[in-house]
Amino acid sequence: MDLKLIERFTHLSGLAIEKARSVAREKTLSLELQRSNDKLKAFIEVIPDLGIIFDEQARYIESYGASNELQCNSLSNEQRISSLPLGDPNKVISIITKTLKTEQVQLYEYELNCMGNRHIFEARTSIINNYLLDEPNKKHVLWMIRDITERKLAEEQVKKLVFYDPLTTLPNRRMLTDTLELMISESKKQLSFGTLLFLDLNDFKRINDSLGHVIGDEVLLEVAMRLKTVIKNAGIIARIGGDEFVILPKHLSSNKNNAQSQAIVCAKQILDCFKNPFKINNCSYKITVSIGISFIEGPDTTSNDVLKRADTAMYSAKKFGGHRFAFYAPALQHELDLRLQLESDIITAIKEKQFAAYFQPQLDCQGNIIAAEALIRWIHPIKGIISPYYFIPVAEQSGLIDQLQSSVLFDACMLIKTLEQTQQLHDSFCVAINISACQFITHSLYNNIVSIVDAFGISPTRFKLEITESILLDDMAENIAQMQQLKAKGFRFSIDDFGTGYSSLAYIHTYPVDELKIDKSFIDKIHEGKRGSAIVSTIISLAHNLGFNVIAEGVETAEQAKTLAQLNITGMQGYYMAYPMPAAEFISWLKQQRNS
Repeated sequence: MDLKLIERFTHLSGLAIEKARSVAREKTLSLELQRSNDKLKAFIEVIPDLGIIFDEQARYIESYGASNELQCNSLSNEQRISSLPLGDPNKVISIITKTLKTEQVQLYEYELNCMGNRHIFEARTSIINNYLLDEPNKKHVLWMIRDITERKLAEEQVKKLVFYDPLTTLPNRRMLTDTLELMISESKKQLSFGTLLFLDLNDFKRINDSLGHVIGDEVLLEVAMRLKTVIKNAGIIARIGGDEFVILPKHLSSNKNNAQSQAIVCAKQILDCFKNPFKINNCSYKITVSIGISFIEGPDTTSNDVLKRADTAMYSAKKFGGHRFAFYAPALQHELDLRLQLESDIITAIKEKQFAAYFQPQLDCQGNIIAAEALIRWIHPIKGIISPYYFIPVAEQSGLIDQLQSSVLFDACMLIKTLEQTQQLHDSFCVAINISACQFITHSLYNNIVSIVDAFGISPTRFKLEITESILLDDMAENIAQMQQLKAKGFRFSIDDFGTGYSSLAYIHTYPVDELKIDKSFIDKIHEGKRGSAIVSTIISLAHNLGFNVIAEGVETAEQAKTLAQLNITGMQGYYMAYPMPAAEFISWLKQQRNS
């Protein structure tokens, strides 16, 4: 009896101890669960994400987290997917279905207009098992939403800095190269042809240097806008540096002739969009462009090849006067190499003062000297005297012409000053200085000339500025304004090579011109029948009727001089009278003329 009692007591004691342990375990687990819930609650309160629970039928169950942007603090269990801030409802359902099927995390990015602003969100999904105690076998999906707007904006900004030009917002060289390489790869696969157009603004450096980078940037922005109106969605426009732009048409052609035809149409449209002057800060600027075109073709072509060939073709377009387009030819590369070397040699020659003015007299019909033309010569230490016909075009294209003209004007001022000091000048004597057409594009012409002349204390009436007929036809109002400004200062103007143009007669009376120079080609033909002399006679009569002096250039024979005197020419210039001479030799020649 006692043993049974003891056995029962022992059993009851064991049950009591086990229950006590169980209660202790439950308390421990409850405390751990409470701690976990507190931690989870703390995390939920501070994280910027929003969590939404969906069941297997993509029905909304409940949400966690706080997001003012999404305004999901008061969602109800009856909330429909179409009213949730999740983007496209059909896309949401498909992602939930895929998450349940694959049991893998899914990513989804979408945009919403929240609180009046555009926001970008990233959603991640994950499976939750045993979410509901009363339905432990059912699966649920956690949909976590994060606002990534700031991150995306930062990524876009980085992309802009890496792939886009900060001034014009056009693609830069890096993006162009990447796109071009893809097109080249596609061209090789399809055995098709593409083209690339390389654009360079003519004389843009003069605008930047004389008017400042602010105006230069405004011009570049306007250029970008005009190109966009032409190209639209037909190709990529890139600014690859300075005033260089590239057009890469999107479409490849199975036929090279078709590709060429499309490039020609595009190039003509681009040239047309530069016809109208650029109006910036109430000023008008005439900007022209040269275009080089290369083909995307061949199994070994690289992006560098295509760009280099188009660049070479562009310089060919510049060589023939600019504001035109040219296709690449292998021989052009050799010409470009020579041109670049010549440009480098000119820069060196300027530094070493190898350029000097030679002076060729202009005489009246009685043999009296009335003026002299200052002609630039390159006195090379090895090659000797280099003709200006060889280096002037390169100097104009490379923006070096101002420095060469300053050298000539300086020498001319030195000559006049010497002649004044030795009292060998009569009141009407002047020196003719050639002005390049490209110097009229900006407003620096006046300051460049006046600053040198004023520094020597010489009257501007001692100079006449020789311009070509092409200047008369280009941006007429602007050129007249610049000429009148110089004219008011005292400078005179002479039209060089008169008669080689075809439209100037219609405008000549509107320009502040003092003199016409008959081109040598007409003087050469003055004794080739009545037509030869009639043309010269007509020009002389026209000049006199308009109140202009008229000079014949290129006079090489006594017979030509005699005929011109009979036609009442104002003055003559040419090898018959005298060759161009250095300043010292010119002074000696002048003394001999006076003594004789």
